Amino acid sequence: MTAMPEPGRRTQQERKAATRAALLDAALSSLMDRGYARFTTTEVANRAGTSQGSVFKHFPSKSALLAATIEHLFDGLRSNFSAAFESVPAGERTVARALDLLWAQMLDERLGAAYDLYGAAWTDPDLRAALEPVMSAHIDRLVELARSVGAGTGLELAGESFEALAGVAILCLQGLRLNQMVRPDPGEVADTLRVLRRLIEVGASPPARGRK
Repeated sequence: MTAMPEPGRRTQQERKAATRAALLDAALSSLMDRGYARFTTTEVANRAGTSQGSVFKHFPSKSALLAATIEHLFDGLRSNFSAAFESVPAGERTVARALDLLWAQMLDERLGAAYDLYGAAWTDPDLRAALEPVMSAHIDRLVELARSVGAGTGLELAGESFEALAGVAILCLQGLRLNQMVRPDPGEVADTLRVLRRLIEVGASPPARGRK
């Protein structure tokens, strides 16, 4: 018979999960404060209040820790977007509103850590190999999220054409965010969102009768 944990005491699995979460939060805060160039597992352990050995007990390498940190960030941002969109009254769920909410997520300052790693991966093959599956999974989930959001706006969304539209919108807003980090321009943001909204509305609409 398996012994039950005492009331108020966490199980080993719960403690392990808590330590892992603390390490991911510490790694993200370290990236934001110090950047990739000054990122160390020692600093992460100190911030998480644990040992460096504990870091490598949960993550086999520094690159694996960084990739898991960005995956943790992406998961949170997608959840935040979903919650924000679901809080919008059904009659107000438009393409414009969805793009505005997506742009709000792009403005999250924590994404600066991800962009820093993208640049570092250019010359770090280990980091690039660790990030690639995280990025691929993130894009796939974004497309599925966009599909469910699009259905909520009443658009006809199906096939490769929609996947292309979703990909263009995501990549465009990512590039816009990078531009805005260096050269803030509210007019550029407004113009880009307007063009994207029109592109999605036209691209997702069924062809007019008689057109082939």
